[in-house]
Amino acid sequence: MEKVWLLKLKAFLHDPPHKHWIISMDNEECIKKFQLHEKGRCHEILIKSKVIEPLFGEDLTEEEEKLIKKADTQAYPVNRILPPVAVKIRGEDVIFFDMFNKKIYYDILAATDYETENKRFLELVEKLAKNYNLSRIKEEEKKEKAKILLLFLWRFYQEIFHWMRIHPADTRAPNHSIYDHLVQTSTLVSALPKPAFLLFTIGPVQSFIATARKTSDLWAGSYMLSYFIWESMKFVVEHYGPDVIVYPNLLGQPLVDLWLSSEVFGNSLTHLSQKEFDEWFKEWNNIPRSKGLEEKLTIANMPNRFLAIVPINEGEALKLGEECEKNFKEQLKSLAKKTVKRLESILNLEGDLEKIQLQIGNQLLNYFQVYWAVMPWFEKKESPKEVLDDYKEIIGETELYKTISEFIESVPKIWSKNKEKDEEYRDFSIAYSLLLELTEKLLGARKSMREFEQLEQKGRKCSLCGEFEVLPLDWEKLRSKEKGLVKEKEQLCGVCLAKRLFPKVMKEELNLSEEMKFPSTSEMATIGEKRRIADNKEFIAEFKELFGEFKQKLLLPNTVSVPKLKDNQLFEIDGQWLMRESYREEYIKSEHTENFKVEEFQKMSQKITKLLEKHRVNPSRYYAILQMDGDHMGKWLKGENNPPIMETLHPKVGEHIKQHAKDNLSSILCKKHPTTPSLHQTLSRKISTFALQEVRRIVEETHYGKLVYAGGDDVLALLPVEEVLECAYELQNAFKEVLSSEASMSAGIVIVHHKYPLYLALKEVQLAQKKAKDERQYNRNAFCLKFIKGSGALKECGGKWALMDFLRGLIEHFKKGEFSSTFPYQFFEVVDRLYDDENKEQVIGILRNELKRIFLRQSGNRDILEKYASEILLPKFDEIVKETPDRVIDFANMLIIARSIAMEARI
Repeated sequence: MEKVWLLKLKAFLHDPPHKHWIISMDNEECIKKFQLHEKGRCHEILIKSKVIEPLFGEDLTEEEEKLIKKADTQAYPVNRILPPVAVKIRGEDVIFFDMFNKKIYYDILAATDYETENKRFLELVEKLAKNYNLSRIKEEEKKEKAKILLLFLWRFYQEIFHWMRIHPADTRAPNHSIYDHLVQTSTLVSALPKPAFLLFTIGPVQSFIATARKTSDLWAGSYMLSYFIWESMKFVVEHYGPDVIVYPNLLGQPLVDLWLSSEVFGNSLTHLSQKEFDEWFKEWNNIPRSKGLEEKLTIANMPNRFLAIVPINEGEALKLGEECEKNFKEQLKSLAKKTVKRLESILNLEGDLEKIQLQIGNQLLNYFQVYWAVMPWFEKKESPKEVLDDYKEIIGETELYKTISEFIESVPKIWSKNKEKDEEYRDFSIAYSLLLELTEKLLGARKSMREFEQLEQKGRKCSLCGEFEVLPLDWEKLRSKEKGLVKEKEQLCGVCLAKRLFPKVMKEELNLSEEMKFPSTSEMATIGEKRRIADNKEFIAEFKELFGEFKQKLLLPNTVSVPKLKDNQLFEIDGQWLMRESYREEYIKSEHTENFKVEEFQKMSQKITKLLEKHRVNPSRYYAILQMDGDHMGKWLKGENNPPIMETLHPKVGEHIKQHAKDNLSSILCKKHPTTPSLHQTLSRKISTFALQEVRRIVEETHYGKLVYAGGDDVLALLPVEEVLECAYELQNAFKEVLSSEASMSAGIVIVHHKYPLYLALKEVQLAQKKAKDERQYNRNAFCLKFIKGSGALKECGGKWALMDFLRGLIEHFKKGEFSSTFPYQFFEVVDRLYDDENKEQVIGILRNELKRIFLRQSGNRDILEKYASEILLPKFDEIVKETPDRVIDFANMLIIARSIAMEARI
């Protein structure tokens, strides 16, 4: 489609953002108010005379009007069941229903000064028309100008007019915003006449991220996948717009904003004097960028897949899939080249550069897999019946199938006087949720046909992944030239070395002010202690002076702490140097360097360790890994958690339907509202809002953590021991608040010694999250918590989120010394001795009595202890073992873990 950007822009502008404020006026009065010279529906004439004609120099052509109308209808096909224009919702009756949160916003027109907002809207349009009148420029320039205007509106419309978030697209079914509807109309118009899904995925994910020896490896693995999926989809975005990417929602994504600011807008919009744009543009184009912006930019926010709505006509969808795959593989080859370039600058390599680059490239291409599938919305006829037949054959007659089937059969009969409704039902997008499920099935079938090409590996295997042959490099020279890059005796393959050098590559690629550094596990363990001693100016001044000399003599690498501690005096001193055991000679030799004078080292070390002892500086040796994931997200996408259709309609519409519609409508209205393009757009945007706006704020700004990735509903973060439980609980609540009160997340939490192998800790947190979701374990909406001692001994507990208050309360009692630190171990010994699978139900009563006896025999205020036992401890024991007697072990472990967390908390 040659004029795709012009068409998309016209589709995006087909309704004014304050449409229902305009409609609420008397039509004749409205026409007079806006000085319109035509008769008809006021908001339509307004768009034509004040927007389309000034901006484009002409009205819509008949073909454009037809396509935009079809896209408008397909964006929300459920409106086919709505009554004709006899039911009018005006003025104070206009409401907005957040379908996912089931929250109603009443009298929304009164909440905003629409007289002022209307003036702002017309001023914006006037500025755009004055500077971008597309009728005054050459044909070849129109495409680029239209593209810039559409992308400007897509990115800033909702920021300029923030009330668009709750301004309904249709007052009769006020369940999605005008903004989401305009975006989907733009999306669909560029996919017509024959839309298709393009589902694209890269991997592996978990194993690649978890193959990490250092926290920087963890960040690099996550960010590589995020960056590569963006670069893969970029071809689609550049040709059809970011709006066609349904998942992940790209609005506000830092990598997308970087693309917009550096490759799209340039200086072309700076003269608009639009505050929201000007502030954003200044922030992105001020080099060096602010620390906060760079931190946002370097968080992995993209999942490893994307779903796009694209045209399939003339093989376009297949071409797009092929180009995305080509882009991904080009990125791998480019990374190989950049890795070799970095090696060349470090090692002064001369020969064999091409050979090493080829080896790295081959290993990367062999390691990563890319799969994609294209699913047409219909094959021959504009009808959802083809999809229904395919779905029935492949998946079966599910509840979702029955709902869509009944909808298709009944809608043409509902309003018998409306001839248009008597025709065959042709709104193919009503089967949207079925198409989503079929697309996933198709991709699954594609993945089962793996293309396996064995890469010959003769030499020594990689120290990190053990999968590929190590690169033929002078590893000793690399160790000495680039401190901290590779450890003693460590030799890496092309994949792992590319990951290790990725922070350096990204510094140049993203034009960062400095190389991305990630706090170490030792640093994460000491956050609480750094906060505790922050006001000890005497210690900090003396320590910084002594450590500065120590660092200089041993040539130790620069490090950073978590963002929340950026103003802390010890921000750039790694937490391990607050631990006295780090100043052992053998430790320095094995972990850092052997090139130092022993006597000089011992003298400096003694001074520092005495200072640490004098000021009683003793940080925790434990930190936490948190991994969270949304529950039943597939069901949300399919609409299985949606309310009945009737609940999403305006009450006046519902009343009218009861009085006037035919009987066959009532059964449809009781069904769950099917997912439509506009509702999918809303859901995807909500998930993106959680990832971009809530996760980083909670993890980094509130709880002193460091976010590894937040890709949609997936979260991985490192946190101090004292903050992790509260952080997980807040993330779960924020997810509910943003998405729906019925939504939930499950979490795996592992508290582990800072020297415990990172890759093993990551495997444990993955297992913990799986247990939290497992129907045989905690069955979602839950957490699983593990505490792994330095010796490797492991304690594990978990439960629903409601249990978190009890656990946090226990920790506080232990921290304050109100409970004996030995009673958890004494109770565990009793459980371990008495409990077994054969007599578990009979022994529960005995264990309950023993819990009470052991708890009450500790020293302390007897009245307080008895009150806690009777009101909290024993009822919680009963509640937990009631689910299944096996949970008594969970309960005993929970007591020990609570005591252990209290012992490690420093603040």
